[in-house]
Amino acid sequence: MKQVKPFNIVFCIDDNFAVHLAALLRSIVINTDPQNTFCFHVCSAELSAQNQHRLNQAAGEAHTINYYEIDSQRFDNMPVSRFFANRMSTVTYFRLLVPELLHSVNGLALFMDADMIVNADIADLFSVNLSNAVAGVVEDSSIIETDYWRELGLPLNRYFNAGLMLIDLFAWRQNGITNAAMEMIDSGKTYKFNDQDILNLALKNQVEFLDLGWNVQQASLQKLKWANNAKVIHYNGAEKPWQFSCIHPFTELYRRFKAQTCYAETPLIHFIDEHDRQLIDLIVQSKTSDVYIYGAGQKGRRIVCYLQTNLPAVNISGLIDRSPKMNAFNGIPVASVIPQSDEARIVVASSAYAEEIVRQLQQKQVPADSIIAVVDE
Repeated sequence: MKQVKPFNIVFCIDDNFAVHLAALLRSIVINTDPQNTFCFHVCSAELSAQNQHRLNQAAGEAHTINYYEIDSQRFDNMPVSRFFANRMSTVTYFRLLVPELLHSVNGLALFMDADMIVNADIADLFSVNLSNAVAGVVEDSSIIETDYWRELGLPLNRYFNAGLMLIDLFAWRQNGITNAAMEMIDSGKTYKFNDQDILNLALKNQVEFLDLGWNVQQASLQKLKWANNAKVIHYNGAEKPWQFSCIHPFTELYRRFKAQTCYAETPLIHFIDEHDRQLIDLIVQSKTSDVYIYGAGQKGRRIVCYLQTNLPAVNISGLIDRSPKMNAFNGIPVASVIPQSDEARIVVASSAYAEEIVRQLQQKQVPADSIIAVVDE
């Protein structure tokens, strides 16, 4: 089914994600043929008038935005999996209702997560042949490498990422997908990947898999032969381009489009989880003025950025990593060798492997009082 203009694109957000949706809207509008027009549909439990005004400006006068208010209490009893507790809310379940909310819209509708940026003409996607499928989707590049499909009870290893779905609204309604999904929610069962698991179960054998370039996830970056094959970049991992510590290869693409919105002056953030906070508190309590950060992964980089911004008196002499993937980060050298220092403390920037790292450091004759770590008992 080929969609006629305007092309319908749907998002589900809250006020916290308005800034990121604005950047996404700019990337859609700027990358499309001027003859294309879009009708954007924004679903939320509550969205301030100010944010609606700013989103309207991001979309531009040639395109329209319709706003839908969803009763979030419908999902109050649906927990967010512990794997995503720090970076996801029940807003993610709103997409299950999209075809019913857009009851006056027929044909195709594209659902997109707001943590995306478009790098091509998204209107081209509406010409894809769905082959009588209910939705066009892209495989989940990390989960597809596992046996999770067996655990979930799918007949084949064809698990998709629900961040982008080209939906045949008539087929979705005719096949009762929303009702099937809501029945799974009402069953009280908890799903590891939340509504994405539910959608994979409700839509099994009724989806057409699209080119990876339409939903380039963190785990599929290495599968890209050329950067321009990335038509839609999905920042679905913990690396978010609005965070100071982000090293995602398409970080600057997001920031460039954000700079063209009314949110241009909205600052980047420090994402600090509870374990990070405990480490930072221990650094402050130690009254040390010189540290090494053990771990150049996301946690280590978050700690570096936070200390540089908020505790500049603490000198970061280096990052230590057993398998360095960079030579430096934010001006801090990265090495695999544990330093010999009488003054500096070593901060263990790991939660899952903290105990193991502490043990290794002690085996290398690092004094216990020189190690700063949070180890679960």
